[in-house]
Amino acid sequence: MRITTLGPLAVDGRPVRGDRLAAVLRELLDARGRPVSTVALADAVWQGTPPEDAAGAVQALVGRVRRLGVPVRTAAGGYRIPAGEVRVDAVTARGLIDRGRLALADGDAGTARDCADEARALFPEIPEPTGDRLFGDVVTLRAEAALAGGGPLDAADLRRLATRVPPDEPAAALLVRVLAAQGRDAEAFEVVERVRGELVERYGADPSPVLAEAHLALLRGQLALARPNAGTLPAAWRRAVTPLVGREPDLAAVGKALLTAPLVTVVATGGAGKTRLAAEIARSAGQVRVVELAGLRSPAEVLPAVLAVLGGPDTGLDTPAPDRRALSPSERLRAIGSGLDGLLVLDNCEHVLDAAAAVVAELLAVAPEVGVLATSRAPLGLVGEVVHRLPALPDDEALALLEARVRAGGTAPAWPRDRALALAHRLDNLPLALELAAARLRAMPLEDVLAGLGDRFALLDHALRGLPERHAGLWAMVEWSRDLLEPGERDLLERLAVIPAPFTADLAAAVAGTDVRRGLAILVEQSLLRLEEGVRYRMLETVREHGEARLDAAGRETAIAGLAGWAARRAVSLAPGFIGPAQLEALDACAADQDNLVAALRWAWDHDDEPAAVDVATALFQLWTVRGRHLEASAWARTLLHLDDPAARSRSALTRGRASGRPLPHADRLGWLCVLIGVNAGNTGPPRLTVLARRALRTLLAERPGDVSPRTAALAAAMPGLEQAVPDRSLADAAALITHPDPYVQGMGHFIRAVLVEDAGTRRSADAELAYRRFEAIGDHWGMGMAAHAAGHASGTDEWLRRSERHLALVGAAQDARSTRVLLDTHLALAGDAEAERRLRETAASARSDETDVSQAHLGLARLAWRRERPDEALAHADALLRAGPPTVFRIAVAVLHLWLGAGPRATDTLRQVRTEVLTAHDRPLLGAWAMGGAELAAHRGAASTARELWAMGTRVGANASQFAPQGRGERLAAALGDRESRESLLAEAGGLTGTALHDRIRALMDELLA
Repeated sequence: MRITTLGPLAVDGRPVRGDRLAAVLRELLDARGRPVSTVALADAVWQGTPPEDAAGAVQALVGRVRRLGVPVRTAAGGYRIPAGEVRVDAVTARGLIDRGRLALADGDAGTARDCADEARALFPEIPEPTGDRLFGDVVTLRAEAALAGGGPLDAADLRRLATRVPPDEPAAALLVRVLAAQGRDAEAFEVVERVRGELVERYGADPSPVLAEAHLALLRGQLALARPNAGTLPAAWRRAVTPLVGREPDLAAVGKALLTAPLVTVVATGGAGKTRLAAEIARSAGQVRVVELAGLRSPAEVLPAVLAVLGGPDTGLDTPAPDRRALSPSERLRAIGSGLDGLLVLDNCEHVLDAAAAVVAELLAVAPEVGVLATSRAPLGLVGEVVHRLPALPDDEALALLEARVRAGGTAPAWPRDRALALAHRLDNLPLALELAAARLRAMPLEDVLAGLGDRFALLDHALRGLPERHAGLWAMVEWSRDLLEPGERDLLERLAVIPAPFTADLAAAVAGTDVRRGLAILVEQSLLRLEEGVRYRMLETVREHGEARLDAAGRETAIAGLAGWAARRAVSLAPGFIGPAQLEALDACAADQDNLVAALRWAWDHDDEPAAVDVATALFQLWTVRGRHLEASAWARTLLHLDDPAARSRSALTRGRASGRPLPHADRLGWLCVLIGVNAGNTGPPRLTVLARRALRTLLAERPGDVSPRTAALAAAMPGLEQAVPDRSLADAAALITHPDPYVQGMGHFIRAVLVEDAGTRRSADAELAYRRFEAIGDHWGMGMAAHAAGHASGTDEWLRRSERHLALVGAAQDARSTRVLLDTHLALAGDAEAERRLRETAASARSDETDVSQAHLGLARLAWRRERPDEALAHADALLRAGPPTVFRIAVAVLHLWLGAGPRATDTLRQVRTEVLTAHDRPLLGAWAMGGAELAAHRGAASTARELWAMGTRVGANASQFAPQGRGERLAAALGDRESRESLLAEAGGLTGTALHDRIRALMDELLA
């Protein structure tokens, strides 16, 4: 885990928001693995004025830190972050400084400079004040390493320290030495005078001895560089990112020519790889200096650029320092040249060819020990010049280069050789063109790149442009990048800002209203977009906010309308795949587009477009239902059915149909949406949602029965019985579904009957396995996962639970799959599987596990301890479960466990505490679970009649007794219920109560029991 402290505080790149949260995290990090007391943390957060419950407040903040993923451990009287489990940038920087200091002491200036550069890269361009001391150490090491010959002398950071208030005098003294070493005596004197004036004017003080000594050495000329700059390769030249491909013969030829010729010029058309070849030669040379001319815009800039690299004084050295005369550029070149040796590289001479030739000629005239390597599209035309013409790459080397550059960008190429070779041939096998194509291939499929090359490489324009590091802030950074774009690309960027999540090219085209392939590729290259998994584009949030701020209202409305139109088409195209063999692909595709679909749904609803809203919502509800996101589905159901707005509901085509006088949604999609609303509302409530969904279905089936598919109609017909918790009717509805010709409907019928029979606990049923086979026949993994789960309960077979976990994981129902895994581990542990028990203990102890899984694991371990007759251990797990604040159903399960352990009063208290939550949750299974817990309590007290009635009513409303224990009920309750025939009789007697009557009767019996 990476934690950034030298800039804005962040964990793995995610900003830490909130001053108090940041204060706790920084205090724990500063301890470097040592425990920090609660008192110390409170003092760090509240600065000596902690709240009344300081320990609780600190605990809450620590909990938030843990939710960031930071491994905070509880220690005696406080907390700690193990140093070995996090990587803090400040610690890394300090370690680099220490290594650099050791290297500098051993005379290894190069290693010292590398360490200092690496440490400097951990800081923002303009460091924050909190890191001043550490930053100063980094800057000092860089400067001292450079003075010792470890790289170029960079004065920017030193100047930043020297000119702050108050001045950093050691940094100012070091800056004087660095400037003098570069021959910039005049600037060095200016630094001394500025600092001296600041000290006198502000503080009435003289310079410190360290600055005074540097000044005296400057006056005596003791700091001047006595030799030309030894030279250091530019950063981009120091290390090859990838091996040079296909240029071995050229390397040998140029190297041989440099042994005898004073000037060798590598000549080729643009993009042939001249610079890359020169860099490879430079790295193998001993004494080398590199002058990069590509950034120059005027021939007059060539000589100053060469002098900047060669170094040397800008004043004469034959007079005292105050009276020295500044040398002209030509005089400086001649003065330096006599002492030069080694290799000088002039890269990219073609746009300043004459000036480059003049400088080379003048230098060679006075520097017989220097060799010059130039790269250009044309020869310099000097006497003694050897020209090496660089050809295009052979086919095999061209393909190797293309693949190497794509891999360097983090993408694994997977394309047919013939298609890649076709691309290389269309690019003339030129290395730069291949590199540009590789950059696009990180952002586009190969076929799209090929298709975009019709306009003579227009797709590849500016593919590898770099960005200068001179931005004042995030807005300026994006604005500067935007200014580099053409007007059409700027418009595209702003329109794409309305898309909230990763998107495909077809969505981008819908938003832009035009072809976007080239524009998207340019935005990726400019770091305004990022390509993910080769097919989706992601916009950074900073860029999105910038784009939205720049997009005018008209442009925004047009762009979002394009998003909504795309979303409706996308949702409709996904619908056929949600059930059957294409299910996995359809669900993954819908999940990938989920945020964009939700944004479109919101726009459609805000613009009163009910048909489009239904089209989009149907796909989203299918995804949410399968993946267990019932709360999200129910929240949107409230909106779609106008739960809280009767006036709007009376005008809605969803509930009023043709009577609304408004455009009607697609009939079958509306019907399926209402079925899904009913399914989700059954899990989350409120009951009013299911009533409205049924009403909409009735209107739909009455007005447009022929437009509703048989599948939708059959499942809609079964909804009322299931919602009203009438087992006899539900069984009859399930039987009707089983006789339906659609295998999916048959599978649902078998599944419903399996759940009803298993919940009743009266007999085992083969329906769960039959449901699995029906779903298996059509390739529906969600159906298989549900049916396998039911079969696992009905048969007690672990293999069914394994299948359920596998299928649920495949459809992305991650929480259901994890819960099934924990349930399976409970089964296996109770059967003696030590590895399953270990997994349960890991889940229970994990800070990263889902709360439901932790609760389930503690409950399983408590059952295991109870089975082993270890009551203290069972109570410990039960108490740990309750401390975690688990969902209500787990608290009820703990109450039952307390009963089995003989802790009747605690069980009574727990059942009493959950009363309000149960009665207000509108959750029938939860109400049934509470009734089951009451049945156990009544049996424990010997009230057999109350126990039997509560058990029967709990079963009627949908409680699953197996959630309490594998055997379903305690021994006393089992004795009170009697045999199967007796249980069936009890259920029949309870059959006369439905809906509100069941709710009221359970409440009355429980209130009497808990009084």
